[in-house]
Amino acid sequence: MPTDLSSIDLATLNTAQGAIIAAIRQRCCQWEQESADAAADGRLSNALMLEHWAFAADLLTSAVSAEISMLFAQALGAQMNWSSTTRSVNDQLLDAMTLEVASAQEEPLAPC
Repeated sequence: MPTDLSSIDLATLNTAQGAIIAAIRQRCCQWEQESADAAADGRLSNALMLEHWAFAADLLTSAVSAEISMLFAQALGAQMNWSSTTRSVNDQLLDAMTLEVASAQEEPLAPC
């Protein structure tokens, strides 16, 4: 991770987050479909394994999204030099998360 967080491009970070989350969700949907197909074919052990993989991938999307959001907030804070202001850390993080949510709402998530 860069030591100078102010040098991180926030637009690139948002784009990377979207691409990573979309890729994980696509794999999750694929495993869910393969699980349903395996169950229909009577391969219940295989279906259960694929269902577990899909669940783990779904949890991973939340973890990855949270970590990238924190990096976004830290980079935004470094760029805005919030440490020199009198605003509370909670207010600063709320502003950062508001920007991140607003940028994420440009593209709706595709369901499986």
